[in-house]
Amino acid sequence: MSEARKVFPMTTFVSYLKGESGADLGELLQYMTQKELDADFMPFAAALAKAWVYEQHPELTQLSAGQITELGEKVSIAPLPMRAMDQVNEVFDTLADYKAQIVSGQAKVAELEETVAAKDAKIADLEKKVKEFESEKKGEAEQLFVTTEARVEEFTRKLEELLKEVDEVKKNGVVVAGVAAAAGAAPAAEAAASGAPAEEGAGDDFGFSGGGADPFAATDW
Repeated sequence: MSEARKVFPMTTFVSYLKGESGADLGELLQYMTQKELDADFMPFAAALAKAWVYEQHPELTQLSAGQITELGEKVSIAPLPMRAMDQVNEVFDTLADYKAQIVSGQAKVAELEETVAAKDAKIADLEKKVKEFESEKKGEAEQLFVTTEARVEEFTRKLEELLKEVDEVKKNGVVVAGVAAAAGAAPAAEAAASGAPAEEGAGDDFGFSGGGADPFAATDW
């Protein structure tokens, strides 16, 4: 069973009422609320306890820190009554639930951050592989382009050579035909000028023997 009252230095009590820090402030609040308080719950306990103190002694709100100190060197403090403790318990239960949710949320956030970090690492690895792949394919494409360009140049050169040969064939074919015609006409011209008969085989008898007789006129053909 808790003590009915407990004596604290007046300086601690004044610091508490005026919102200042004091060496025994935590002990005073834990005694008044009958709870173990950490740094998260201390401000709420101070507010609830202060509200009860001012409710019981409203004159304290009108006094300065020096005036309160003049009331004595020590002050006797009692724990909060049941009706005030019900309110304290309700608030602290809610705070405890919020704190548990925050801790759970922080754990979930930490887990998600680890997942995100893992995914970021995987993405970075994939990006690296993509860059390597793009670099490799770019090199292959450049090599293919160089090879293709060389082959195109080779085909173009061969085509130009072929076209040149075709032009030469056309040109040489026309010259040869002209020379042949001129060579055939020269003997005939010379024979006509001299009155000599044309060479054998140059007439219309196809060169058959028999003095120009028609071999197709025989009845036994």
